[in-house]
Amino acid sequence: MNPAIQAAIIAASQHEAIEEKIENRLKAANALGPATAIAFTPVDESDQKLLEAALATGNVVRTANGQFYLNERAAAERKEGQGFMALLIGLIFLSLVASGVALAMAGIL
Repeated sequence: MNPAIQAAIIAASQHEAIEEKIENRLKAANALGPATAIAFTPVDESDQKLLEAALATGNVVRTANGQFYLNERAAAERKEGQGFMALLIGLIFLSLVASGVALAMAGIL
């Protein structure tokens, strides 16, 4: 497998796992809107980076008083897009394999 593709898949899966951890904490606290927003303290540096990324994408929203809640609509849209991304990565991988096979059969590789 192409190292770049493998690295991208590993990074995406790690990011997804951490992001689900943040989302699950907010869901468990029922922080699903401005009225139910909570004070959120990241556990470690990776949580802090993820929180910042989630804020940038709109999956998590910070209220005027510094509390946080999960934007379920944005999170659902992100998950729909990830299915497409996984399909795209799979198709690129299959294309690379097919190219390698074709080159090998042609005696070039």
